[in-house]
Amino acid sequence: MTAMTLLDSLQPATTTNTTRLQGRDSCRRRRLVEAVAFVAVWMTIGYLFRLSANGYLLLGVPLTAVFQLAVRRRPLRELFAGDTSRFALSRRGVAMAMVLAVVPVFYAIQAAAAADWTLFGWNMAAVAGAVAAAFSLRAGTVLGALRSAALPIAIGASGFAIVFGIVHVVTGTPLPALAALGALVKYTALYFPATFLLEEVAFRGALDAHLHHSGDSRGWQSAVFVSALWGLWHLPVSLVNLPLPLVVAELVVVHVLLGVPLSFAWRSSRNLAGPALAHAVNDAVRNAVMIGL
Repeated sequence: MTAMTLLDSLQPATTTNTTRLQGRDSCRRRRLVEAVAFVAVWMTIGYLFRLSANGYLLLGVPLTAVFQLAVRRRPLRELFAGDTSRFALSRRGVAMAMVLAVVPVFYAIQAAAAADWTLFGWNMAAVAGAVAAAFSLRAGTVLGALRSAALPIAIGASGFAIVFGIVHVVTGTPLPALAALGALVKYTALYFPATFLLEEVAFRGALDAHLHHSGDSRGWQSAVFVSALWGLWHLPVSLVNLPLPLVVAELVVVHVLLGVPLSFAWRSSRNLAGPALAHAVNDAVRNAVMIGL
């Protein structure tokens, strides 16, 4: 075989590989644009209607469902457990959902009695999330959820404890241990089912799954990108009284530190239980150590 013949035989394969790579890059860029557009729409509505934090979170329920069904064209169950063929609960799963719904139901009743309908809606979303949480846990294992949650909790919970612990020491403000422990239990029980319909499901179950596919390179880059979007997403309800550039920097840095481990927890298991548990525990620790400040 001559050198020219050999070159000719290689050219079609090279052209095919180049075309395939270009197609992947184009698909990746399209997914990036879709992710940014999704968050931008959410933020714009939040700004235009001046939504409260709970109202802003609730807005994500229909937006995430539309994104999953119309943009990703994937079934809703894959938001909670990616490697499943149908949404179903066994008797044990139903019992698990009922247990997870107890605390949100209690606080939903309190919100209804106070006519706080936005808070009532938040708690009812947590009640519905209890069903999704039970499905997710039954699709995997409780031990698997604990394993995937371990690193994000170690980073997030310890970070909050150190930062606010320093504030307590510097200001001389005591932290009541029993109140902090009660807050930790309460908010973990509330936030864990809630994250299956609010916030975590959008940024890990939908956006991270959309941007990072199995076998993709640039895993760290996409995890940082999703986490930065998550940080910016907080702007319409951010209460930090700082110049806008500093607020943006603070939100992005903090949520990249918290979000990248959550993205990898989701990717390693394709199950939302681990990152949802980590998100719930981290926020519960934050609330607990802020008591008195």
